[in-house]
Amino acid sequence: MGYSGQPMKVIKANRALLKKSRSFTELRKKYVKFSGDTFVATKNISEFERKKIRDKIIAQAKKDRLQKISLYLLSFIVSIALITLLIWAIVV
Repeated sequence: MGYSGQPMKVIKANRALLKKSRSFTELRKKYVKFSGDTFVATKNISEFERKKIRDKIIAQAKKDRLQKISLYLLSFIVSIALITLLIWAIVV
């Protein structure tokens, strides 16, 4: 029973971490302050280009999803075939 104080230390440490939570903007300001004159330029794009990029991402996601489904289907068929062969080999 000598380790009963350990959970309380963990709880206190977690509470301290929660009290220290900062927002992303506060952390970013600090990082920029420490790193000096760092500025990340963002490119403004038109609504048409944004839609074009979005459609490309959706098409790629659909393609990836279909590949994953076909891989799962193929592995399912192969596993069923192997199980059937094993059962057939045991019975015969």
